[in-house]
Amino acid sequence: MENDIFNSANTNTNKKSKLEAIRLNNDGLKFSILGNQEKAMEMFNKSIENNDKLADPYCNIANIYLQKGENKKALELYQKAIELDDTNPNYYFNLGVTYSIINKIDQAIKYYDLCLKYDPEYSNALKYLGNCLKDQKKFASALKIYRKWQMIEPSNPIPIFNQGVIHIRNGRLDIGWKMYEAGLKNNIRQPLKGFYEEKKELWDGIPFDGTLLIYGEQGLGDQLAFGTILNELLKDQKKVILKLDKRLKNLFEDSFPGLTVVPEEELISQDYQKYILIGSLCKFYRNHTNDFMKSPFNRFNLNSNLPKKLKVQIDNLKNLKIGFSWHTFANKGGRERCLSVSEVSRILSCNNNSFINLQYGNVLNLFEEINKKSKNKLNSIDGLDLTQDLNGVINVIKRCDLIITIDNSLAHLAGSLGKQVWILLPYSADFRWMEDVSASLWYQNAILLRQNKHNSWENVIKIIEHAFSEKSSGLNSNE
Repeated sequence: MENDIFNSANTNTNKKSKLEAIRLNNDGLKFSILGNQEKAMEMFNKSIENNDKLADPYCNIANIYLQKGENKKALELYQKAIELDDTNPNYYFNLGVTYSIINKIDQAIKYYDLCLKYDPEYSNALKYLGNCLKDQKKFASALKIYRKWQMIEPSNPIPIFNQGVIHIRNGRLDIGWKMYEAGLKNNIRQPLKGFYEEKKELWDGIPFDGTLLIYGEQGLGDQLAFGTILNELLKDQKKVILKLDKRLKNLFEDSFPGLTVVPEEELISQDYQKYILIGSLCKFYRNHTNDFMKSPFNRFNLNSNLPKKLKVQIDNLKNLKIGFSWHTFANKGGRERCLSVSEVSRILSCNNNSFINLQYGNVLNLFEEINKKSKNKLNSIDGLDLTQDLNGVINVIKRCDLIITIDNSLAHLAGSLGKQVWILLPYSADFRWMEDVSASLWYQNAILLRQNKHNSWENVIKIIEHAFSEKSSGLNSNE
């Protein structure tokens, strides 16, 4: 009888302890939502002190560590949560995300699969799993996952868009560009201001007697790449207005006489009857890889010269003049595209030519670190604003013998100008660069140097080193 009373009291104590732990965990979630992560962490830890068999507080602390970039601690705590509750799909998903962040893709896939085992309709797990498979170039598997996601969320445009870019990467352009149009929903393709407020008729690709307004989209790279179609468009549609980044205004006006160019901040004063997004021109003019060959784009042109004080700096440099860029500030896939200081230094040090810094953005610390580490200096052009003065950058590019760059706006600028450019691409590159080709369809003078292993530039750097070690590899200016 006494033992029964003792066991009953002990059970009640455990219940109270668990209830208190749940209350403290819920308080922690409230603080976390309010942005007070320090107080949230305190509540989660108190919850564990009350009952260390409750899984949620471990997961919630891991979430805070993940936000702080303390990935190792996050991994340990997600694993602990799974030990306590191995049927919760959220824990597996969060663990998969953490492995994705630290580029352990195989491990990430394992945990996304486990998440889907316990919840087959976990849409975020389908999204991230599809992305991982795409980045491993397992395209058929990625398409299967995206289609499953599409079936679960038929009104969501992202799985359709993601399928589209895989088809484009693999040369199935007629399918890909149609699915790419799903990017018009939910601002996936980020049209310039005014597109979503349009009241006019969306253009169907049939030339008409009137004026067509074309909206630019996303960044400079998209506007330049898709802008190469304008030569063909202007043969069919005589009156065209193009709204785009103000830094590109002079370049497009000089390259396409008769085209009306309006910077994105300005209102359209001229009347027009129909409109379209610049990337949507592809579904009319780029439905097969042969379409690039039948109407090859020559080059953009800018009718201005480099100021004398900048020209002198370039002319005084020895040997080949090589414009160079190694960094991007893009959120999407930016980390995989960038070169480290050591990798930049290795490229600079492989020959005695003159490298010219064409890296935009606030990279002064990186620039200084590179020059401390390199045998060959990376030269800066005093008085040139590499972020805002695109006309100046274009004129420097024109005076270079070669451009070496990662996939950023410089790659598209150099390519569109017809300059010889080596574009360094990550293992899973942007869809515009296709798959298994070393020549760009968009730019005739671009050579694509691709990683042969995820997150490793070793083979690409060796190609560059070999190119400059050959005496026969001398390059001539295109100018």
